[in-house]
Amino acid sequence: MIIAMSRTITCCNRIVFKYIALVVLVLIITSSFSMQTEAANDKTAPVVKSRMAESGSVAVIIIMKDQPSASTRSLSKGDAISSMKVQASGSQKSLNALLKEEKGDAKDVKQFWIVNAIAVKASPGLIKKIAARDDVERIELDGELRILEGFSARVSQGQVDNATDEIKHINATDVWEFGIDGTGINVSVLDTGIYRLHPDIAGRIVKEYDFANGDADASDDHGHGTHVAGTVAGNGSGGTATGVAPNASILAGKVCYGNGTCSTRAILEGIEWSVDNRADIISLSLGSYDSSIFADAINNAVNSGVVVIAAAGNCGPTGNSNCPPLGETIAYPAALENVIAVGATDINDVIAGFSSRGPTADGRIKPDVSAPGVTITSLDYASSGYVSADWSGTSMATPHVSGAAALLLHAANTLGISLTPSDIKNILKNTAVDLGAEGNDNTYGAGRIDVFAAIKSLDTAPAVSANPTSYPGGYQAARNGD
Repeated sequence: MIIAMSRTITCCNRIVFKYIALVVLVLIITSSFSMQTEAANDKTAPVVKSRMAESGSVAVIIIMKDQPSASTRSLSKGDAISSMKVQASGSQKSLNALLKEEKGDAKDVKQFWIVNAIAVKASPGLIKKIAARDDVERIELDGELRILEGFSARVSQGQVDNATDEIKHINATDVWEFGIDGTGINVSVLDTGIYRLHPDIAGRIVKEYDFANGDADASDDHGHGTHVAGTVAGNGSGGTATGVAPNASILAGKVCYGNGTCSTRAILEGIEWSVDNRADIISLSLGSYDSSIFADAINNAVNSGVVVIAAAGNCGPTGNSNCPPLGETIAYPAALENVIAVGATDINDVIAGFSSRGPTADGRIKPDVSAPGVTITSLDYASSGYVSADWSGTSMATPHVSGAAALLLHAANTLGISLTPSDIKNILKNTAVDLGAEGNDNTYGAGRIDVFAAIKSLDTAPAVSANPTSYPGGYQAARNGD
């Protein structure tokens, strides 16, 4: 009887132990699944999760885990581009196959190599499946940015009498005397497009594409892009010299619609296209205050030898009404370390009230430099004339710096000097006119740019390689106020 009871107890114990083991196993599996789900959720940006709950599909950017390393900066531009293309193609192969299998839930697929990423409009279920993959780093919203615009009023050519004051003020005209005018330098203007027939820029648009609408015609239906391009490279053929680098070539990338909005996807496409088409400089007079998604693409562009210059933003003390708090007012991509962020000053070197102040969210000093950005005259997108009056903003300051960078690169080429994007940034900062608090500060950055001082810092006087008086409305007219 006692033996029987012992056997019964032993039998019961075995059943209990098996039950406990089963429960523990279930808990482990459940916990593991829960951890995987939590990890997948962590990869998905909160705004994407919110959109997933609201709509049937969401336009997202899938950032792959395998990104190009900084070692690409040691390669030639061509080799760096080839390396990034090969890396992206290989690491995206498996995910791209999944998107093809799930084509009913995956629309408008675009593979990138400037950042190892894929843009797609996907269903919530597919987004969850993608987030669970080990080769995916994170999933961001294909969000909306805006050009950082002011307001404009058209004026006749006869009314424009101070158009080149800003160019004289940054001493660009002194550089023209040495034949340094941006020749051979490609500046990519990613904006609302460009009026290619304007006489001041006609014939120097070497590439164009409309990424906003997906066609080859980058015509401007807003005016912002043409104005920006004119400040970079307008040569005065129509009567007034507006461009800092009057013989630079332009790549016209239309990444924004006529209403001034621009998608993340279109901007990434524009950056990639710029690098692929051998841009020396990318000028970005646009931004957002809640997106750092461009970091990888910008870093890869810079590592491949491209100078990236962007508007700091118009969220200063008297700026836009819908601005973030101080410490977050420097717009992206200008807030990124490798970007030259530009603040706006007036003709008297006073910071514009609208110009965004630093620091960045992580405490870095921004902007990097400042340039004229108040009541700037430049090219009209609807005629062969000019626009002035209320064209103000860090958008207007940025192309002054882009033009200055083009002059620096032209001078360096003339002297047989190789300058990296970091070199350009440091030269512009080290030779700037210090304004505000001594040294770098969160209002002016290093100060207002001085083009002549920047080129003089290369230590060898540029040899005269062209006759500057041959430019219609060129430096002589600018210096004399004609």
